Amino acid sequence: MKIQSRRLFLHNLAYGSMGIPFGFDLLAKDKNNPNRFQIGIQEYTFNRLLRGGKLTHLDYPAMVKKELGIEHVEYWSRPFEGKHTDRKFVGELKNRTNGEGIKNVLILVDEKHELDHEKKSERDLSVELHKSWIDCAAQLGCSAIRVNCRMGGDPNDNLNRAVDGVGRLCEYAKNTPVKVVIEPHGRNSQNPDWLLAVMKELDHSHAGILPDFNNFGSYDRYSAVRKTLPYAPAVCAKALQFDEEGNETHTDYFKMLKVVHDSDFSGVISIEFEGHGMDPIVGSRMTKDLILKGLAKARKS
Repeated sequence: MKIQSRRLFLHNLAYGSMGIPFGFDLLAKDKNNPNRFQIGIQEYTFNRLLRGGKLTHLDYPAMVKKELGIEHVEYWSRPFEGKHTDRKFVGELKNRTNGEGIKNVLILVDEKHELDHEKKSERDLSVELHKSWIDCAAQLGCSAIRVNCRMGGDPNDNLNRAVDGVGRLCEYAKNTPVKVVIEPHGRNSQNPDWLLAVMKELDHSHAGILPDFNNFGSYDRYSAVRKTLPYAPAVCAKALQFDEEGNETHTDYFKMLKVVHDSDFSGVISIEFEGHGMDPIVGSRMTKDLILKGLAKARKS
């Protein structure tokens, strides 16, 4: 899906995206620039509070700023409860974040119908359902929506199906600043080389990848993040459990933050704490502390 038209070239030039990876920024040229990275947080971190009625979707951004000092927020599709098509509701969320000085980053979209489904009719439906999330993200001022491509099967067939579904969604998004990014989230999508092959085949300014510290399955997570960072609008710093010294037990945060620091990526590193048996605020604070320590150590090295 190679787009060569002068119209799209000029459009991409306006957004500064033509030929430039998502995470690349002039700040990355100075790898020790203190403003190079921002810490964000993913709403899924608070899924139990949201489901239990202890936190509302509209109150989430102000809560994380108050409790965690975080001003870059990511959303999860399910707490919208179908109201993502309600411009008044989305406008209220936008107004609240504006009032708090909060930047909206992306929306984690979990739709029932898959963009890489083997049936074209299912892919067609999935594309149509995801279009409204592009509209919602654009209204909020987000830079991306995260989508799934986790049907699996023969890698080559699956690649072609992903290119079809994601590609059509990228075409819908091309006149907006919203990117369509695939998360490693099961089956072939856990393979960083498969994700890179999808990006190569798409060759689209609005296609990308959301690297996740813990989602590459049996593949080496450090190598996988390194490979996919050039296509990232943000990075997911997932944490599941901590040892007695406060280190994450699945990912060496110091090693991983060195990978991020040494790359050309600059932008948001978002906390996604999924640990059970620990308050999500406490877990998020511990994850934030690890990110800050890891970046500080990387700068010194």
